[in-house]
Amino acid sequence: MTEAAPPGSPWADAVQAAALMAVDPAGTGGVSLRASHGPVRTRWLALLRGLLPDGAPWRKMPLTIGDGRLLGGLDLAATLAAGRPVAERGLLAEAEGGVVLLAMAERAPSGLAGRLAAALDTTPLALIALDEGAADDERTPAALLDRLAFHVELDWVGAREPEGEMPEMERIEAARARLPDVQAGDAILAALCGTAAALGVASVRGPLLALRVARAAAALAGRDAVTDEDAALALIFSSPPADAASVAA
Repeated sequence: MTEAAPPGSPWADAVQAAALMAVDPAGTGGVSLRASHGPVRTRWLALLRGLLPDGAPWRKMPLTIGDGRLLGGLDLAATLAAGRPVAERGLLAEAEGGVVLLAMAERAPSGLAGRLAAALDTTPLALIALDEGAADDERTPAALLDRLAFHVELDWVGAREPEGEMPEMERIEAARARLPDVQAGDAILAALCGTAAALGVASVRGPLLALRVARAAAALAGRDAVTDEDAALALIFSSPPADAASVAA
């Protein structure tokens, strides 16, 4: 039998982030998951996927993906075979309502990062940026970090980390149903904006994403109004790395 992970442990925090993202995947933008390939990362991804709505798309994106496959367009091979124009559905369109996993996000070319950033601004999907960077300067492009509410690091979670308490799917579903009715008062909004300014976050997306997380936290707790506790939790999970804090793209 595994021992329960204590509250506030790295694994317990990562599990909580997965639960909050599952409540509002597209609204929170997704997660920058800084972790080496291995059992801990695999376990976290499996946990998150199990918490998403039934049938939610889950698409893996290689760094070498071409614009045709990413955005859609004319399928040249199929067109030549059919003798008529055949459209190719892009991966981003396939992922609507679900999640895109970007492998080795720390190596993402600027062009790809820009297209993904535009998709996050306009398309109902979430991105999991799998960051395997070994050095501090090897990170997911700032334009993407700026659009992801959650920043999770798993490399300091041991392979034998206790399982901890797993979120209940019924609770996640109830939180999704409650989310549209969750409100945040003026004091909460002012606190989120003030904290972002104090941290040097130049982008308006910072406090907006923190608000999304705070509303998800309130919904998950069964509340219709965001509390100071929800706002504090949101600020912990949505604080971007220092190299992304001053980006406004």
